[in-house]
Amino acid sequence: MFEHITPESAGVRGEGIVRFLDDMKAKRLHMHAMMILRHGKVIAEASFAPWSKDNLHMLFSLSKSFTSTAVGFAVQDGLLSVDDRLADFFPDLLPAAPCENMGKMTIKNMLSMNTGHGEEPRHEGKNWEKTFLRTYVEFEPGTHFLYNTYATYMLAAVVQKVTGKKLLAYLREKLMDPLGMSGDIWTEESPTDVATGGYGLNVRVGDIAKLGQFYLEKGKWNGKQLLNEAWIRDASTPWSDNRNHGGENSDWGSGYGYQFWMCKPENVFRGDGAFGQYCVVMPDQDMVVAINSGVDDMGAVLDSIWENILPCAAAEGGPLPADPASEAKLRARLEDTKTPAVWEETEMPVSAPVPEEGWLGTYRMQENNPLGAEKLEVLPDRLVFRRREGEKEIAETYPLSLNDWTPAEGADTSSRAAKTEEGLILHTCHILTPFETILNLRFTPHGVEIRCRRNVGFGGNEYCLIGYKE
Repeated sequence: MFEHITPESAGVRGEGIVRFLDDMKAKRLHMHAMMILRHGKVIAEASFAPWSKDNLHMLFSLSKSFTSTAVGFAVQDGLLSVDDRLADFFPDLLPAAPCENMGKMTIKNMLSMNTGHGEEPRHEGKNWEKTFLRTYVEFEPGTHFLYNTYATYMLAAVVQKVTGKKLLAYLREKLMDPLGMSGDIWTEESPTDVATGGYGLNVRVGDIAKLGQFYLEKGKWNGKQLLNEAWIRDASTPWSDNRNHGGENSDWGSGYGYQFWMCKPENVFRGDGAFGQYCVVMPDQDMVVAINSGVDDMGAVLDSIWENILPCAAAEGGPLPADPASEAKLRARLEDTKTPAVWEETEMPVSAPVPEEGWLGTYRMQENNPLGAEKLEVLPDRLVFRRREGEKEIAETYPLSLNDWTPAEGADTSSRAAKTEEGLILHTCHILTPFETILNLRFTPHGVEIRCRRNVGFGGNEYCLIGYKE
């Protein structure tokens, strides 16, 4: 792993990192794990309870940057070229009369999100490769930027086709093991057992930092050139004009490389994933910022990095005079990272989560509810949600703890609870994901009404369900 040093010894004023953390807290943008590197050493690291840097975490589209790296290794191994046509890898899956523009689509078009699609295709059917190859391509490939997760899946399929290995196995051999990444990284797969490519990887924040440092060092690791420098240069080159996607002066409209976004500051690029997964590479500052989080405003996080962290890096990169007061303040801030419960952020009046006598009992939940629970048991010291998976009953048990995030039994979550004027509130953090769920339970003479809210999501983040007392 990386050596840890103070920011000042690496030529960075720690006050900028403090301002960044304070800004995130003020804007209620929940960080989960963070690692900042300069000169290949850690100058700041934090976990935000109940999340931990030791947890795997969903990457969403940050997976794309790993997938493009696998393509880079396959090109280096002479197994394909960025100018190869996609259709040539899957001739048996093409329709009798394929779309003309589909026949022109190259690996480079897919890497740079210039496939020519007017609308992003959907992952459908039992063979996603076949479905993609039969989609209509409206524009000449290379002329129209469209963010296209399905295209990244096809890159994963091509890698598997030419290497004879699944994407993760190939990355493990070429990238992950040489860099000492986590041994239990896993990915989702399609119905044909191909890595989803554009999403689905689950890694630790330290693994993200290693990917960033690998790109910062132009494909080297411990002085050994693993991936040629030309690929790193091409991956961080803005091949696509994506202003139609993000607009002028936007971190999503500043250019797009090989599954990496160009950023508003000059010569900065990044991979990122939904709800705040970041691998930010700053070559001029010799810095990497790796973050897992659960935020609804990804741009606000980046803006805060540009405004607070980036300017605090001395241009010459040499050490600054030691600043014990600044170091102590940063150290205290990095240790004060417990995620606040919803009632603390909103200053909602609450008390200890002790259920009233009339609330205790078992409630049968309405069928096919978003929680997937069939029953809710309200006990003096815990809530138990029960559901079935086939013949097996699954019980998720949430202790009623006011002040401390407490792991649940039967789920990868931690929770806190409180009593409100209406009933109980349960705040759960899904610690392998960006997601938090807030459940407001209001009890009636005949049952319970549960109003549910997710912190982030792709839509439908609020809903209500009813339980009837047995």
